[in-house]
Amino acid sequence: MPETTIGETLHTLLHAYKRALRQAYQQAEIPLAISHIRTLKGINSVPDCTPLALSTRTKHDKGQLTRLLKDLLAENLIEKHPHPDDKRSNILHLTPEGHQIMMRIKEVEEIAASRMATGLSPDEITDFNRLANIMSANLAE
Repeated sequence: MPETTIGETLHTLLHAYKRALRQAYQQAEIPLAISHIRTLKGINSVPDCTPLALSTRTKHDKGQLTRLLKDLLAENLIEKHPHPDDKRSNILHLTPEGHQIMMRIKEVEEIAASRMATGLSPDEITDFNRLANIMSANLAE
């Protein structure tokens, strides 16, 4: 039987993890697409988040990001305020509803990560994270 390559193993893991997250989001009644969740997470984690900073972080082009932000604004999950130093830009913030859904997203992701790590020791998890970060950096170069 042929040996499994790193790429095949990673591909299988990524798809299993994405599937587990989608199912968990559905069960938690989080009605957002993955792209909307990634956008919320970006806004939540970048202080004084501007659309440009968010685009750089999420790798969405201007058109995609504009649509995502429009959807999140319509759902009252984010709000935008004029940037104090750049009149052409805005600062994006989560609304109270946005913070509430972010808490639910974090809970779902913690459960999925815990499920994925079942049977692994803390040292194995540390090794996995170290190796995955090295591989990511190698591909980013």
